[in-house]
Order: sequence, then structure tokens, then C-alpha cells
Amino acid sequence: MIPQISQAPGVVQLVLNFLQELEQQGFTGDTATSYADRLTMSTDNSIYQLLPDAVVFPRSTADVALIARLAAQERYSSLIFTPRGGGTGTNGQALNQGIIVDMSRHMNRIIEINPEEGWVRVEAGVIKDQLNQYLKPFGYFFAPELSTSNRATLGGMINTDASGQGSLVYGKTSDHVLGVRAVLLGGDILDTQPLPVELAETLGKSNTTIGRIYNTVYQRCRQQRQLIIDNFPKLNRFLTGYDLRHVFNDEMTEFDLTRILTGSEGTLAFITEARLDIT
Repeated sequence: MIPQISQAPGVVQLVLNFLQELEQQGFTGDTATSYADRLTMSTDNSIYQLLPDAVVFPRSTADVALIARLAAQERYSSLIFTPRGGGTGTNGQALNQGIIVDMSRHMNRIIEINPEEGWVRVEAGVIKDQLNQYLKPFGYFFAPELSTSNRATLGGMINTDASGQGSLVYGKTSDHVLGVRAVLLGGDILDTQPLPVELAETLGKSNTTIGRIYNTVYQRCRQQRQLIIDNFPKLNRFLTGYDLRHVFNDEMTEFDLTRILTGSEGTLAFITEARLDIT
């Protein structure tokens, strides 16, 4: 049984300072610190309950970048941030006692569809059934099936690499993600897609945050390729740790950071948009 929260603990001053500075710097979304708002974010589809200090509701990737840039400041280094979608995960991934970044209230737009090439670009807060209803007149659907598809967001599905009934036929979410837009701590924006290994190696030579990420993942996964293949379990669903095996394709001709982010449960970046393969 979930324990009862008998009183409403006050919000720590550091969190209030962060929210005030966030709004002063041009944040266009909403912020909430009332007990009612915090309580609604204290549970998900798991057995756990954690009361956050505050909730922020960004309206755009720029808002998320502002959150991440401010969060990287030394004075706010003790604060904890967790992205949240529909709260349908069963392991408590959407909970924390710090600041919840709710991606579902405003960032729920279907941005673009290309029926000829069979893909769609969406924001992280789009609900799976919402997308399929939109795709139906085009004769398409987004294949990964979930029992919670009427409330699960695509950002949450990507972060947990979700799948359900039908996954043996259609695969899991990561099999249908063509690329993502993600915001890193510090506010840098990372756009991912499959790249020729030569281009990935070139990007890794850049003395930037994104360049260092490319270089680290490229070198580690290439140098330890055989060790990864030999020791990572052969599972239909990859549910533990980062999916290092599939950063490179089997022929070692393509490199894709998307596979690191898919299933990372919000630990590496805030995913704000995705380009998805549709069936």
C-alpha cells in the first residue's frame, strides 16, 4: 500500500530561487509549487510515491534548454530533475523529490508527416493513441503496442523503449525511432540519426560537448565491440543499462546515438522531439 503523506512539506528556498530565475530568463511554460500540483506528480503506475518540490511545464525545446542551462549552474547543482510523460511506467522512472519536468501538458504537437517516405515528427508529449488517430487517414499507424496507449506519451515510450502485445511482430519502440532531438545538461541541443561511421568520427573531433559525446561513445563502443557482443545478454527487449550493442549496425558502417538515448529512462538528456517510422 502506498504510504499516506500526512502533511504538505514546504518547498525549499533553493527550488523557489530556481523557478524565479527561470521565469526571469524568459521561460514561457508553467511552474507549480502548490501541494495539489505536487501531489498529482507524486505517483505513477508503480507502487512508489515521492513528493516533488515543484513541477515545470515547458512549451518548447527552447524552454527545456533554458531549464537545462540554468540547472547546470553551480548554485543549482544539488537540484534533481526528472522528465515525465504520461506516468505509465511501472518502475517509478517518472518520480523524484526534486523538480519534475512535465513534457505532456504543452509539448504534444504532431509537427510533420511524410507519407511518401513513411515517417512522422512529433513532440515528446504526444500520446500514442493520439498519433495513431492522426495517422489513420493516411493509412499508417505507429506499430509498438501498449496496454496504456491511451495515455502513454511517445517521449515516455522512447525513454523506456516500450513494447507490448505484438512486439514479436513489430518490435519495440527503439526499432521505430529514426532520430530524436534531445537537450543536454547545459542546454546544448543534440539531433541524432544514423550516420556513416566516417561522419561520426569527424563529429567526434569537435572540441564541443556534443563532439566529446560522439568521440566517447564512438571510441568506447568500437574498441569494446567484441566484449559488448560477448557479454551483453541476447534479449528480445533490452531493459538493463544502455543499448551499447546497437550504436553500430552489424556491418559497422553506421553509427547512431539514438540507440543510447532510447531506453535511457531520462538519465542522459531531455528528449523533446522524435522522428518515427510509421507502418
